[in-house]
Amino acid sequence: MLKLYDDFKSIVLNNTPLLDVRAPVEFKRGAFLNAVNLPIMDDEERHLVGTCYKNSGNEKAVELGHQLVSGDVREHRINAWVEFMDANPNALLYCFRGGQRSKISQMWLHEHGREIARLKGGYKAFRNFLIQSLDEAHGYFKHI
Repeated sequence: MLKLYDDFKSIVLNNTPLLDVRAPVEFKRGAFLNAVNLPIMDDEERHLVGTCYKNSGNEKAVELGHQLVSGDVREHRINAWVEFMDANPNALLYCFRGGQRSKISQMWLHEHGREIARLKGGYKAFRNFLIQSLDEAHGYFKHI
């Protein structure tokens, strides 16, 4: 069973390790302190898939992604994830919105006998939680 995880507060309180499968360019734009970037697609692969998505739609883009990340490339990436999971057994997985990339990564790991929960809503949802929490804390301390 592919699990989703949305207890964002516990991630912060427990400093839970995070496996970020977004492309390196996305990670550079914003990342969490306890996250490691082990992307499902490199920047060039992501660019090609994104262009295909715009021109031909989701189905063709996913098909291209599977072609680009197959064979030894796919195995190398899965092995890197497994190594991270071995070092961080309570790690969680995410992509930008908790969608296709993290779900595909999660499925590939499942096929290799490994289970990892993915963040519901991905980077975007966790980031929004953190911003909202800071806003609430700021408002609270402002009135003390």
